Amino acid sequence: MSRPSPQTDRLIALVDLLAAHPSDDFTLAEIARGLGVGKATVHPMLTTLTRAGWLLRHPVRRTYRLGPAIVAAGRAAATGETPLDLSRPVMRTLAAETGLGTLALVPCGDAADADDLRVGELVRTGAGREGALGLRLGDRVRPRPPLGAVTVAWAGPDAVDAWLSSLDTEPAAPVPGSRPYLRGAPPESPVVTEARKGLLPALAAVRRRGWALETVDHLRDRLGALVRDLEIELGTGDWDIAGRTAALRRAMNEVGQAFDLAEALPAVIDPDTEYRASSINAPVFDADGSVAVVLCLIDHHAPVAGRDVIALGERLHAAAESVTRALGGRIPDPDGRASGTPIAAVAAAADAAPDDAASRDTE
Repeated sequence: MSRPSPQTDRLIALVDLLAAHPSDDFTLAEIARGLGVGKATVHPMLTTLTRAGWLLRHPVRRTYRLGPAIVAAGRAAATGETPLDLSRPVMRTLAAETGLGTLALVPCGDAADADDLRVGELVRTGAGREGALGLRLGDRVRPRPPLGAVTVAWAGPDAVDAWLSSLDTEPAAPVPGSRPYLRGAPPESPVVTEARKGLLPALAAVRRRGWALETVDHLRDRLGALVRDLEIELGTGDWDIAGRTAALRRAMNEVGQAFDLAEALPAVIDPDTEYRASSINAPVFDADGSVAVVLCLIDHHAPVAGRDVIALGERLHAAAESVTRALGGRIPDPDGRASGTPIAAVAAAADAAPDDAASRDTE
């Protein structure tokens, strides 16, 4: 794992602070206070960035704001035939046609957190952070189940295991009197085992469809409402009854942990059922069969009928395939090997294939 650099982190935080308030100027003291460090720490960074043209310093007010050099760097990053660049017009079209926000997540490329994603592009249909899952450009997203299903559905068993194991935040305690594990990994935790049962069928469904639906976790809401109703019926004056209610709440939480993951990533989408969609996601693949971009439809402000979810998912899948085709990408085999035919060749073969009905007419 690479060693963190506190000074580099502070430099990035400084630029992020100014970028978050592009119309404001900041004094040295205000920047130091915003970063939570002393002025002596900030001053050399400001001097270097100003000399390089990344910041502008007002000669009278002695305030700082972003400079032209960083604007040029941003323009350079936004050009070129990168996967993200190819995705942008597709995202704008999707937003215009569906009335939903579109989001593009790209791999961080960070050796320390190689599986993390960043918000690379965002097309909003409304104003404010709340209309985009509270995300903004550059935000880091950690794909912890059920999030990130499309990043691992085609990636093979090892990637799926690593994805599921991120649920196990605490290592299992050793059994008293047992021998330490001298070979191999310790047994899987119950949390991961239960998640595996519910999520493996969901991942298989994602591969078949080519896209995933992630829903708002509302099972806990229903369980919590049930317990609240029980508390109202029983009252809270009797400590024994209150204790039983507390025990019931704990049991309900355990039930929720067992089932809400699978519910948040449904394997089967019923056309006649309404879903509280958080996002609908589809992957863009590069020439190696790796996920280059995750395209997302967001800002579902009301429950969505299953048939509409399916229509949106197919529309998003087609858009993601068009970007994959432009990249010369290929969809990997289910075991994670990119040994299949490039998607552009598949599309060309489909266009060249004779229509079944026409073939029968010539027989």
